[in-house]
Amino acid sequence: MQKEYLESYLVNYVGSLRALQLWFHSAHVLAKGSSFAGDHVNLYGEIYNEMTEQIDRAIEKAVGATNNEVMGCPRVITYKALEVLMDYPVPTNAAPLKIAVSALALVKSYLTFVEKMFEELEEADELSLGLNDFLAQSANTFEGYAYLLQQRVKTEMDG
Repeated sequence: MQKEYLESYLVNYVGSLRALQLWFHSAHVLAKGSSFAGDHVNLYGEIYNEMTEQIDRAIEKAVGATNNEVMGCPRVITYKALEVLMDYPVPTNAAPLKIAVSALALVKSYLTFVEKMFEELEEADELSLGLNDFLAQSANTFEGYAYLLQQRVKTEMDG
């Protein structure tokens, strides 16, 4: 596999994380309704804060794995994040349930992307042990987010 292939995946990975961090920050700030306190602090706030830490580690991992500082370029990351964000509804002026449903869709899409990335890098023998562990930890974290959001949506839909 060429170096550019790994770089392409990693820059898209970092951009996806930034998109999610921006989206969840917005959801955190724009939470409303009877679920405001829980959504604001314990759901979107928690995810947003954890995402901020994950982005830092992801950029460091991407720069380290590729020795390419473009992985940390704010313009490149922001552009990639915007590409992701354009495919999903924003939390702005959205009802609480719509925010939760959109959040769940974003998380599921991210998990699909990470699984595909993992499989393709592993198949191409470009998945170092550290990157393997990093992506597995990220998937584990996001599966936890998916559970929380599924429960949030289920409660609203059943209630």
